[in-house]
Amino acid sequence: MKATLIYNPRSGKKRAPLILEVAPRIAAELDVELDIQAIEGPGHGTLLAEQAVAQGAQRIISVGGDGTNNAIAQGMMGSDVALGVVAMGSGNGYARSLRLPLDPSDALRHALLGAARRMDVGYLNDHLFLGTAGIGFDARVADRFDRTARRGMFSYARIIVQEIFGAPPMAVEVTAQGGTSNEKVLMLVFCNTREFGNGADISPSSLPDDGMAELRVVRKPPFIHLIKAFYDIYTHRADGNPYVRTIRAVNASVKQEGTLAHVDGEAIEIGHHITFRLAQGALNVVA
Repeated sequence: MKATLIYNPRSGKKRAPLILEVAPRIAAELDVELDIQAIEGPGHGTLLAEQAVAQGAQRIISVGGDGTNNAIAQGMMGSDVALGVVAMGSGNGYARSLRLPLDPSDALRHALLGAARRMDVGYLNDHLFLGTAGIGFDARVADRFDRTARRGMFSYARIIVQEIFGAPPMAVEVTAQGGTSNEKVLMLVFCNTREFGNGADISPSSLPDDGMAELRVVRKPPFIHLIKAFYDIYTHRADGNPYVRTIRAVNASVKQEGTLAHVDGEAIEIGHHITFRLAQGALNVVA
């Protein structure tokens, strides 16, 4: 088999290059012709994936976090090449949602040997996402995290704590399933998979291969209920929280007060008007 491994040296706490210590040996054991490439900057992961598809790779292995998976997947859309995931990022929400191995060696073996199946992907306007996307509080957190020099779960948690108490509710207008509602939300999350990362399950029942997405409309709880809301998210009970409402849909349109969004944890400027759509079975993924 011919495969290309694309790693992001900056993912997580810069752990992704550690894969170079085991990848050649594992590839030799499995009789895989493995080409290894490093991402050098924004957009480069997509370009490397496009080149790998054009050069006949049968599998492309993403080594990094959710943002790395996203960039590489962009270069694979429209092909039958399978995406394998070795999770070495800060949150690894996509790999955790698919219940992939988190040990790098085990994950690489699975990525090279496991069966692939068609997965849904989402779009906010023209921006692809594999797992989750959102506007409001989580987009602001993603924006701050993108700009901080410190990576990892504790840095992410610190930003959440600093932001959450002063985060103002945001007015949104959501049109989906033939109806329109006006909401004051903490955040609106578009879920193809169940979690943000690090075990934070915002949408426990979301599956990336069921042809349906869940829009999670999250109101800001009063202070006394805020800790309970975090507890519910980290203990897979978000479905029962009274401040979380679900809209199941394959497309929607949204107007927001702000202009920020995130796709797979990467902050983007998207504007006040957003169109969401789910592309069913659009990507081949080793799961």
